[in-house]
Amino acid sequence: MKLSKELAELYYSAADARKVLGIDEDTFQYWGKTERVKRVYLPGRRHPVYSKQAINKLAGQIEATMLAERAIGLEYRKATVNDMDAEVELACLVFGSRAGLPEAVALRRAFREKNPDSTYHLYDGDHLVAYINIFPLEHQAIEQFKEGTRGWLLGAENVETFDPGKPLECIIIDLATTPTVPPARRGTYAQILLENFSRTLTSWGESGIEIAKVYAASNTPSGIRIIRHAGFSTFKEVSTGRFTFELDIESSENRMLLEYKEALNDWKQRRQTSVTSPSKGRAKKPSRTHVGAEV
Repeated sequence: MKLSKELAELYYSAADARKVLGIDEDTFQYWGKTERVKRVYLPGRRHPVYSKQAINKLAGQIEATMLAERAIGLEYRKATVNDMDAEVELACLVFGSRAGLPEAVALRRAFREKNPDSTYHLYDGDHLVAYINIFPLEHQAIEQFKEGTRGWLLGAENVETFDPGKPLECIIIDLATTPTVPPARRGTYAQILLENFSRTLTSWGESGIEIAKVYAASNTPSGIRIIRHAGFSTFKEVSTGRFTFELDIESSENRMLLEYKEALNDWKQRRQTSVTSPSKGRAKKPSRTHVGAEV
């Protein structure tokens, strides 16, 4: 059953819901009968539909459980300046020896010192196996990135902090996984890193940190695949084989962003209530800001 454009914004058909959950029809029917998935019967329609929000949340819970079983011995944490050596070593493995040049390391350190909440690491035992860094930047720096300027060359003076109450534009400068393991394991590291980072995003949403857009760039098949899988759209080809990408958070339907957006909306509602003047019944207008990435 194909849904209208309006209904498709809120509901899945049975076939689409099964696809999102990754289960067969018999299991899906059983879950419907036992109300693990809630059937919604709309007026004038014989077949049920399924809330996108509820299905996405259930899919996230299923995937989180599966990842938890594969994540034994893995540790996700916010990186500090003291973790720089391990990060530079992995960057050299992935991006080449230029990442270890003194001037490159100095730029990485300057960005980190300007925004210490920007980088997150995944360790397998004592070894750094994946990391992501995401920086909010001034708008003019974002425009340069979109046109092909590499992230670390944009200057630490353009780095902003994750302050609540203003929409931010960000770039992901690096998203790297170790090339020293089989491809399947490398994919697992990337998935676990991003799943954990989605929980970091949710905590940001709870604190009122609003990310409006995120940008990324890549010239490798694996990097491009990860970026597109995360819901980014291609912005432009800035050089042969190298592309910049854009993710509009508000319009994205990526499952990993669902809880972040809900948390941010809850924060906005609480803030709106708290700043409303009982005597005038009018709310103060909040300010805004933005965020972009290199993979």
